[in-house]
Amino acid sequence: MKQLDLLKYSTHDCSVCRSMGEFDARVAAELGLSYVDVDLKDPVVYGRYRKILLTRFPYKRSLALPTYLLVADPLGEFSILGEVIGGLPEPGFRQALQKLLASDAAAADTPEPVDAPQGTVQAPG
Repeated sequence: MKQLDLLKYSTHDCSVCRSMGEFDARVAAELGLSYVDVDLKDPVVYGRYRKILLTRFPYKRSLALPTYLLVADPLGEFSILGEVIGGLPEPGFRQALQKLLASDAAAADTPEPVDAPQGTVQAPG
């Protein structure tokens, strides 16, 4: 089974990002995901994962914080498998990630690769 990473794009001054920070890394770990907090204001960390974000949000205009991207091989030839956008309570966040993981598992059973993100879960807003 391939290792998947959950990349959280946020800033340290985003109150919703801080609220979700109370549980997001733990939920990711419980679901078997590696977790990376990508602070958009940290040039070193953001620089490492910038290409992935800009693949999905080329102009960053439509970027809402926090944005979580489920990614395979983020430091190599990455593929974005899905996203969770905006703030969610812990149960909703867990369900959104489980839905993305189920979608990825179903896609792994199909013979054709899928280049576009397979799933998007957006917080009601």
